Amino acid sequence: MDKKQNNTLLILLVGLVALLSLISVFVVASNRVDEEALADKVTTQVVSQLPDEVDIDELATEVAGKINVSVPEIEVPKFESDEKVKDLWEAIYADEIEELETEAYDIAVEELEDDNYELIEEYLESAIEGFDELKEGSVEDYEINIIKLGIDDEEDKIAEVVFELEVEYTLKEGPSQDYKKELLVKATVLFEDGNFDDEEVDWEIPITA
Repeated sequence: MDKKQNNTLLILLVGLVALLSLISVFVVASNRVDEEALADKVTTQVVSQLPDEVDIDELATEVAGKINVSVPEIEVPKFESDEKVKDLWEAIYADEIEELETEAYDIAVEELEDDNYELIEEYLESAIEGFDELKEGSVEDYEINIIKLGIDDEEDKIAEVVFELEVEYTLKEGPSQDYKKELLVKATVLFEDGNFDDEEVDWEIPITA
């Protein structure tokens, strides 16, 4: 093989190595391409164009001695999308979220007060030995979680209302005094078909998890 042909082949192989390096960089950055399969395909195409008399191993050794190509390590940034998506979601549907939160809270509080905390009293009676009666209950704090916003027509809307309650009760025996207890309870409010006049409330008293 003459010197001119050898130089041409060297240039061709250098180009191949550079191309494979770029492929590696692209693969690391995009994480969308099968690096090995693509590299093999390019290598096969280049080698097929070399003359039959060329010793591939010998030429590769010569090329390796003349160049030093390294693939830089690229740290693919992680897209912390959860909070950004949540912020965007809350901005787009702010009115719908506020409406559902208000309706769910009002329904849950109304059910507690209309029943005079009957659900809470039933729990205390089963949980506290010697329980006499519930004297008072009050909402100290609350949190609302949207489970299903129901944007489409006739789609269910679901929200959870978590109450931090303080209750006062008496015992059948012992000192004549009121006892206090804090409870976390959850009301899951379902508005069927998105209708705020058709609700169903499921209680968890107290929250166990």
